[in-house]
Amino acid sequence: DSFASFALATEDPNRVPGLKEQLLDRHPYPRTAPLLSKVMVRNMIFHALWQLGILLFLIFAIGDVCESGESINLCAGVPYPGGDFFTSIRSGRPVDFDLGLLEGVNTCVPKFDPANTHSFFLINSPAAMPIDASGLSYTGYVPLRSKEYCQEVHGCGVKSQHYTIVFNVFVFLQVFNEVNARKIHNELNMFQGIMYNNMFLIVLFGTIIVQILLVQIPGLNTAFGCTDLDVYQWLGCIGLGFTSIPINFLIHFLPYEWISLGSWAGGLDEAAIDEVLETTEEADKTDVEMTAQPQPTMVRNPDGTEAS
Repeated sequence: DSFASFALATEDPNRVPGLKEQLLDRHPYPRTAPLLSKVMVRNMIFHALWQLGILLFLIFAIGDVCESGESINLCAGVPYPGGDFFTSIRSGRPVDFDLGLLEGVNTCVPKFDPANTHSFFLINSPAAMPIDASGLSYTGYVPLRSKEYCQEVHGCGVKSQHYTIVFNVFVFLQVFNEVNARKIHNELNMFQGIMYNNMFLIVLFGTIIVQILLVQIPGLNTAFGCTDLDVYQWLGCIGLGFTSIPINFLIHFLPYEWISLGSWAGGLDEAAIDEVLETTEEADKTDVEMTAQPQPTMVRNPDGTEAS
């Protein structure tokens, strides 16, 4: 956020064609005007809703409870690397969530229950199962899973591709939204003048490079709780992050007059400001008067005493 703020605050209006004239033609803001405008608040609300929807979808709609396949991050039976982006990844969610709240919909083999025929094999005579060469055999229930089955095959733990994708998409949503944040007066072309702001470009591409290193470099990604992604997953993350651009274009056509601004948006009370200014002016006037008064001069007499 600090680098993004630095990048957005360093755009030179003298370099971008037409920007200086646009600033000079704009009416001055009153001293009590809110820091946030109605356009800014509208953009913040709808971008937050869009990003929240994407992240909730990634957290809860992808990531399957399944046995590991060709890699610890992929479900068994899914071809690699052409698997489905949304269903081939093993869940990175907490085990308690998948096994508790989603018990009725996850893909774990159900635990043994005599009333549930999908949880066991029933072996009875004459198809008894031989135990050894002595001729002894077994009849009865054979559970299809151990008590720890779901915990064992649930997923790959905290450092999963599932949650790395969530983190990666979140970062790229912010990266592309930095481009949108360059224009705060409902302009449609958020790319105007972008090539004249070198600091913005350095921060933008620097953020992308750092993000790639955090995810792909072994050891570094472990420190940040990530694991490496393949090309298809990177393309998916960048594509979802890029949706901030077209969504911002559509948001421009939404009304914003319904938004009421006030102190919560940085607005100041005119009467309170005047009272503070009056108090400050009175204090300054008192200080000036006290400074202007002649100060007594001390004179030392020949006998050693002092007189003013």
